[in-house]
Amino acid sequence: METFKRLRPYLKGSLGLFAISLLFALLATGSKLAIPLLAGRAVNKIIDPTTSPLRFVDFIVLMSIFLVVGTVFRYVFDYVISLIGQRVIKNIRNAVFHKYTSAPISYVDSSRKGDMISRLINDVENVQTGLVSGFAAFYDGIIAIGFTLVFMFTLNWVLALIVVFLTPISIFVSRFVSKFNSKNFKQQAKDSGLLASFALEGLNNSESVNTLNIAARREEEFDKLNDSFRKSVFKANLGASLINPSTRLVNALINGILIAVGALLVIKDGSLNYGVALFMVGDLSAFLTYASSYMTPFNEISNVVTEISYATSSLKRIDDVIRSSDDINEGTEVIDGEVDNLKANHITFSYDGVRTIIKDFDLDIYKGHKIAFVGPTGCGKTTLINLLMRFYDPQSGCFEANSISTFDLEKRAFREHIGMVLQETWIFTGTVFENIAYSKKGATLEEVKLAAEKAQASSFIERLPNGYDTMISDSSGLSVGEKQLICVARVMLMEPEIVILDEATSNIDVRTEALLSKSFDALMKGKTSLVVAHRLSTIVSSDLIVVLKDGEIIETGNHNELMAKGGFYNKLYNSQFN
Repeated sequence: METFKRLRPYLKGSLGLFAISLLFALLATGSKLAIPLLAGRAVNKIIDPTTSPLRFVDFIVLMSIFLVVGTVFRYVFDYVISLIGQRVIKNIRNAVFHKYTSAPISYVDSSRKGDMISRLINDVENVQTGLVSGFAAFYDGIIAIGFTLVFMFTLNWVLALIVVFLTPISIFVSRFVSKFNSKNFKQQAKDSGLLASFALEGLNNSESVNTLNIAARREEEFDKLNDSFRKSVFKANLGASLINPSTRLVNALINGILIAVGALLVIKDGSLNYGVALFMVGDLSAFLTYASSYMTPFNEISNVVTEISYATSSLKRIDDVIRSSDDINEGTEVIDGEVDNLKANHITFSYDGVRTIIKDFDLDIYKGHKIAFVGPTGCGKTTLINLLMRFYDPQSGCFEANSISTFDLEKRAFREHIGMVLQETWIFTGTVFENIAYSKKGATLEEVKLAAEKAQASSFIERLPNGYDTMISDSSGLSVGEKQLICVARVMLMEPEIVILDEATSNIDVRTEALLSKSFDALMKGKTSLVVAHRLSTIVSSDLIVVLKDGEIIETGNHNELMAKGGFYNKLYNSQFN
């Protein structure tokens, strides 16, 4: 029941179609199972023509009709179930991807990327195979069992009771094996996510792996994870393979008993018929067919139970994602017009609640000012940007925009005022035009070209084989500097009021940096600019330089003032040129 509750939201819009498909399954199975009864009656007609008023040819016609009807309904049922299954896959994938995009940055940062991809792709496929298709097979099996029971009791209630009495043995065996397998399938899903995550991590950092000469060590670690995955898959598959042979063994014993008792009932001796109607060879033949059909659904259900168990584990992993907290967005206010000022109001923050990264940070940031944050690695420069963007929230204090706490501002609306250029470039598979225009819906080619010119990117773009229509990707052969220029052009197109440069030039050569300096100056003119930089030469023109150490402000001033003080900034600046 809990599994159905988890699956039900994704069946929205398909429940009516699903109900119709179940009706088709009912008609298809009923038509199919009526044929052995007619065949048995036809055999009886041959042996004793007085057993039925129908002619032999009438039985042939009826069986042909049921065969055609059952085949058509079966096709419709399978088609509809396949259609519903693909709809469910689409709905679940949309829900998981939406959750990933709406989840807090902290959730993404703390999750293994390979495991996230595994849930989005592999686990969703498991749900479609095990729960949607599996449930259809399960329902079909239940219908078959119901019809078969009716036909068996119609033919001979003594043999029917024997079948019913012995059935729980087969069910008990299959349930015992399936229950034993459940933990193995859960472990298999877990190990699959770990292996995918490790592989993705290695591929994304292949240059570092080769540079550090740790490829052999990574292979050993992968081999251990792979071996663990192999063992869990082996245990799961071994357990699954035990279900069919064990139930078939029980079924063979039951069929042997039925044949023996049925042969006795065929004997023309009233003492052996126990008051039942005349039981003939055709009836025994039909009954044995039904007995086999009766046990077959149990075998199929046993196999389906294995798939359902695997799919249930995958659905639980998906549900864990869906139930995770969304990015907190309690703010409802929006800023009319432009952001005139920003203020950091006594902010204290820690990622883990143990080590404090930012300590009582207080700063006024005025419109049109260029504020630079400098300091040693780990002093909290990038963390301040994360707090301003509300990727994380401080334990105390807050940022204010136009004297409104960012906690009270609607996140998406506030972020529309901000453009960021990060150290890590994001180039997706698409044309150059699409990569730049991604930041502004409905951007024209003229606007994109103008943004590229401002970013000093137009010259190299025009040299590409197809110019702005050239297909590019993160691994398409563009240099780091060229990819960064495209990212800068993307922000140029936004024309934001607040510009954030977080180590934006750290991966760019000196020549490219010189090209960018003018475009950055044009971009930041009259706007609030926050710059995080290790190259202090890039921030000497800043209106205010904030020097951080251990999450606290230790010095403030412009470049000349800080150099004259002869303090920490002076030493830091000189260390880069000596």
